[in-house]
Amino acid sequence: MGYDLSGCSIINDFGALEIQVEDMQNDTNKTEKALVTVVIPVYNVEKYLDRCINSVVNQTYTNLEIILVDDGSPDRCPEMCDAWAKRDARIKVVHKKNEGLGYARNTGIDHASGEYICFVDSDDYIALDLVEKTYSAAKEKNVDIVLYGFFKVDQAGKICREVCPKPDKCYYEGDEILSYVLPNMLAKSKTNFFMSMSGGLFSFDLIKRAGWRMVSERDIISEDWFSLMILYRYVKNVAFIREALYYYCENPKSLTHTYRYDRYEKVKCFYDASIAKCKELGYSNAIQSAVFEAYISSVIGSLKSIVVSDQSRRDTWSAFKQILSDEHLQKALKDADLKKEYLQRRILCTAMKKKWYAACYIMVKAKTI
Repeated sequence: MGYDLSGCSIINDFGALEIQVEDMQNDTNKTEKALVTVVIPVYNVEKYLDRCINSVVNQTYTNLEIILVDDGSPDRCPEMCDAWAKRDARIKVVHKKNEGLGYARNTGIDHASGEYICFVDSDDYIALDLVEKTYSAAKEKNVDIVLYGFFKVDQAGKICREVCPKPDKCYYEGDEILSYVLPNMLAKSKTNFFMSMSGGLFSFDLIKRAGWRMVSERDIISEDWFSLMILYRYVKNVAFIREALYYYCENPKSLTHTYRYDRYEKVKCFYDASIAKCKELGYSNAIQSAVFEAYISSVIGSLKSIVVSDQSRRDTWSAFKQILSDEHLQKALKDADLKKEYLQRRILCTAMKKKWYAACYIMVKAKTI
């Protein structure tokens, strides 16, 4: 960084100019910033890719390493990634066979060399000061993770919702991570914590210390949720920014908008694997209760996907009843303490437990409107 000293024409007897230049040099050394890696998995998003990358290359924080992981994309994305790398020396492109989002992020981690790392989905975009704000917060108290909120953007590009974290304070450490932060991350709560790989800046030291990598969504549904649950076992401290800095955009091609007949079976596997991992990691009953809440949310998501599907009315009703009658769900409902659920969820869970099919259908249908 250079300084224009043309305006410093007055030099007093005490060598004020020399002192000023020395102070400037000291300030430069003090403000030297670490490399931050931004990983962007890319697959079949040629319509949105430029928007995403533009939001990253134009960050107010410029010392970036930007890794575009082409996950065997079948469209023009591979060529677009290479073109971006020619335009900006900070961009690296990794072309690989298609293995899914979780493994694409792992590839980004494997190629990263930054002190901090964050993840941006290629059909989304970020605030231009996201890295600057999260880096400053990370450095202030040398934290493992900095968390922030998000905007929900509809298909027309309009912001339709803002979700900001509402923690009791902005810094947590030690036992507070597993007693307060993680339970509120796992379950829906008034804290509005964002349980997503796209919801934080991560210290690379944390990732190395934990020997951590993500699972594949092809093995565990909600792969970022499950993977982060494991990572938090190694987290020493966390900082929150009470702002929305990430723009989560609705994509009609997204898996979450596509009805899949095997979705509920994957939800059951997710719940069993999560509870088993909680026990392995020695997590508390509070965390396991939060896992149940996430499981119920996923079950409701499966029911909603059935309700809005283009199946016949007969097939829709049959699939809906089949889930509510499933022994796995009924056992989970029986074992859970429903008193801890908020009122609307408690009413729905009670109806599910009692197999009041019509009432459940009406309530789930209302959630889709």
